[in-house]
Amino acid sequence: MARVVSLMLTVLILISITACSSSTNSVPDKSKKALFVGRENGGDGIVIKHIKALGYQVEVSSDKDLTAEKAVGYTFVFVSSTVNSNKVGGKLKASPVPVIYAESQNMGDLYLAGKETDTDNGDFAGKSVTIKAADHPIAAGLKGNVEVYQQEGKIGFTVPSKGGVIVASAPDNDQKAAICVFEKGAKNMNNEPLPARQVYFYLVGGEEINQTDEGWKLFNAAVQWAIGSK
Repeated sequence: MARVVSLMLTVLILISITACSSSTNSVPDKSKKALFVGRENGGDGIVIKHIKALGYQVEVSSDKDLTAEKAVGYTFVFVSSTVNSNKVGGKLKASPVPVIYAESQNMGDLYLAGKETDTDNGDFAGKSVTIKAADHPIAAGLKGNVEVYQQEGKIGFTVPSKGGVIVASAPDNDQKAAICVFEKGAKNMNNEPLPARQVYFYLVGGEEINQTDEGWKLFNAAVQWAIGSK
């Protein structure tokens, strides 16, 4: 009987240790924080959930409440295409925090592209982008034409200034960047050095649920490069 009781106690202790270990591992890393500029629901909610799955705590800010000071202390900022671009403007131009923009018009506010709609920024219909810089970390090992959407949808683009590197473009126009990057220290069209890495990513609001695994792979790589871990 004593042996049975002892065995049961041992099992209970092991279960307790396993539970504690599991609980510890599930605690998010408080040093990894993302500021999401957009909405908390709809397609934005899908992106927020995905960023959380990458291990980040996420705080949501509306476009009108965004300030450069608010971004301080975060690992990176993501600006959704659902924002009012005029309310975001160049608020983060001098921010030392890396920013990923899905709103193409804001690239003009940073003087990283022109400002003419449908010429310097906009979107095109399709499922695919063409990898132009296969050796760049954001390409995530992908090459050629990559289907980023499950069905045809709106893919955002910007035409970056000369300091930008086009990682992926529209299949029929290699000047229209679906993904482009600017390194810290690169200069914008006003000859101002960038205080942090900047990324433009094609994801148009409403298409989040349409993303393929390859699309999310590119997104993950964009986050990793922006924060300097790749």
